[in-house]
Amino acid sequence: MHIDKIRNIAIDGELLTAEQFNPLRRQWLAGGGSVDDGAGFVRSLAESGELTEFQAAALRSGIPGPYRLGPFRVTGRLLAGRLGNVFRAVHVESQQPVSLKIFPAALGRSRERLARLGRETRIALEVDHLHVVKAFQVGRVGEVTFIALEELTGGNLQQRLERDRKLPYIEACQLIQQAALGLGYLHSQLIIHRDICPANLWVTEDGFVKIMEFGAARDAMSYLDALDWGRLTLDAMKSIEPPQVLGRYDYMPAEQARDPHAANVSSDLYCLGCTLYHSLTGQVPFPNPDPVRQVLQHAEDAPPPLARFARGIPQALQEVLSKALAKNPSDRYSSAEEFSTSLAEIVPPAVLPEVEPLSPEFLTWLQASVSTTTPDLPEVVEYPAAFHEFANYVSQVR
Repeated sequence: MHIDKIRNIAIDGELLTAEQFNPLRRQWLAGGGSVDDGAGFVRSLAESGELTEFQAAALRSGIPGPYRLGPFRVTGRLLAGRLGNVFRAVHVESQQPVSLKIFPAALGRSRERLARLGRETRIALEVDHLHVVKAFQVGRVGEVTFIALEELTGGNLQQRLERDRKLPYIEACQLIQQAALGLGYLHSQLIIHRDICPANLWVTEDGFVKIMEFGAARDAMSYLDALDWGRLTLDAMKSIEPPQVLGRYDYMPAEQARDPHAANVSSDLYCLGCTLYHSLTGQVPFPNPDPVRQVLQHAEDAPPPLARFARGIPQALQEVLSKALAKNPSDRYSSAEEFSTSLAEIVPPAVLPEVEPLSPEFLTWLQASVSTTTPDLPEVVEYPAAFHEFANYVSQVR
């Protein structure tokens, strides 16, 4: 690709101004670069920090931009989710860093996935708690829907466990204690998450734990969705495709696996207990690839004791975990607050820094934003379809 074509795409896409681009072009040529090596020139811009790797990849692909969705400029890819991918972005007007969860246009061709999208956007806008990922706005460009979230630094707990296998018990307790506080808030709002697991617990660079992903959750409006199925037999589970399962068998209590309607506070706390177990031992309680047998183990078996995997774990922590993973729901903790308090009695809660406030300009913009209600998605702000080509590009990135 010729360097002049790169120039046109970069300027039209609002990545660089002509005043910024021209000196970079001269520097590239003076250093021996070729006018026909547009790809090499773009790589040099990424290496020097003029562009992010994500922007450079889009530029090399010839995507004309603007490199944004509505008022948000996309700067990088952060995470692949079950329904959509999460990207780093910035609000152009205020320069407030945010994260965008972008759902592919193809999502609309699946009624089940569309229902999950509607549920996730509805619940995301309902909740507001330090230990739950905050959503600011739901927007749509053409057929691509996105949620503007608070800036997410760090990574999810699943990524941490894949890297380190397991955590020191003090850190594991402090992280799960925070998650329990967020879960207690959700329960106070009559929201059952139904998919608590390491992949859905975000750990920021500052050490905050935030619950995310509400596509499987149930709230007061869930009766409007077509997600909550009737009772399932263990034999019928063999034919269910993974995207249709409300939760993950590695962390799911037997009563929820048999009937999603049975999920309640107790089942969410069981999932959190399984997540704590995984964090302490480096494996899920019942690592069985057969979902039917795995559910039976959740119903009947006790997981191996913590002492088998690590030394120095207090017996009191084993007792906390045994209660959280009790087979009979009535034998488990009665509330997330009780679970959190039990952990805090073993390990003092982490001392967390003050939360950095949002930009005043961004808050002013949020307050001025006008939302409209559509039949399938709540509180959606429609943005011009002129952004559609780039919206489709970022929705397809894997």
